[in-house]
Amino acid sequence: MRKNVLKKASFVAGLLCCVAATAAQADTSGAIVFNGMKNDGAFNELGFIGTERAEKEVGIKIRQRVAADEAETIEALRVFADRGVEHLLTLGFANTEAVKTVAAEYPDVKFTIIDGYIPDMPNVRSVLFAEQESGFIAGYAAGLKTKTDKVGTIGGMDIPPVRKFMCGFAAGAKKANPDVTIVSEYVADTPAGFRDVDGGMAIAEKMTADGVDVIFAPAGRAAEGAAKAAEKAGVFAIMVDANQNDFIPGTVLTTALKRVDEAAFLTWQAAMDGSWQSGIVTMTAADKGVDWAVDAHNQSVVEDIKGQVDTAMADLAAGSVAIEPVDGVEGCADVL
Repeated sequence: MRKNVLKKASFVAGLLCCVAATAAQADTSGAIVFNGMKNDGAFNELGFIGTERAEKEVGIKIRQRVAADEAETIEALRVFADRGVEHLLTLGFANTEAVKTVAAEYPDVKFTIIDGYIPDMPNVRSVLFAEQESGFIAGYAAGLKTKTDKVGTIGGMDIPPVRKFMCGFAAGAKKANPDVTIVSEYVADTPAGFRDVDGGMAIAEKMTADGVDVIFAPAGRAAEGAAKAAEKAGVFAIMVDANQNDFIPGTVLTTALKRVDEAAFLTWQAAMDGSWQSGIVTMTAADKGVDWAVDAHNQSVVEDIKGQVDTAMADLAAGSVAIEPVDGVEGCADVL
């Protein structure tokens, strides 16, 4: 018990120190609260990159804290708000209730949540992504590339953004290859699934043993395990969020990009120039919010499909492609 009390006291003391520094440094101040880890190689790290860019290019001073769980996130947001921080940013669907709770307590503070849906609070901005579009492009690439006509998706946890990725993937794979079969599984029923490298590997090994030759993994660090299993089996993996084509060149077919970095940067830019507004913002293919990654690390493995995938991407941006639920992934009617 004493260790827990000391840990909490240390956490709050660190927040007080950081916020005091913020107030002294800038008229417009901001703070970002990460969950679990900042340098996760994917979602959180993109938020960190966008925040660092804003500090350099926009001039806003932003404090950063890492919270271990929802209780620490709530505590961090409250401390920042108490100390006069004007704009608070959190990342991830799992922070939805934390933001709702603290935003109701501090109506004069502006809160932004990336990937959380809070539609009806006047001091909350929700930044969402058309994950189904990014997933569709990944699926389209997989449908063109598969030789076994069997592809798989591995989600870190069954939450709306992940399900949208997986359902979009199924739709894209079917659009490119009507004969394809899609199998899917989740690593866990808690956010820990996004950090379970071994869990992602175990599911991918099972899939490849059953003939899956392209695996799409919107699963955080668990995707690393899936990619390692794909390398061992001599098949392809598709990563998510930040460009990870260099993780295992030749095995990583592409990365389904989700521009969390751009969302974070635009949040801080709006905070600084006074254009911040509450409500729902959705970043789509049309405004480069989602995309697929082609670079020196995967250029040779996508050379034969790049033209077709780029055309599909352009059609998405133009709004001429309908992404519809298909058999193979449950719950798609709820998110598409």
